Amino acid sequence: MKHENPETELVREQKQYIRILEEQLSVCKEQIKAQELLIEKQRQALALFAEAFSDGEGK
Repeated sequence: MKHENPETELVREQKQYIRILEEQLSVCKEQIKAQELLIEKQRQALALFAEAFSDGEGK
């Protein structure tokens, strides 16, 4: 097996590390989207609950 020179090996390792970071960033972006959707659904549920609660108080 031919050994790479230290600079080439370092560049290869850095590229691999960058790919891993890019994959992690992609996962984080998807998690943020999911959290935003969950927050919106919770906001809608809270609005419905508040509306039902205020309707119940008027009776």
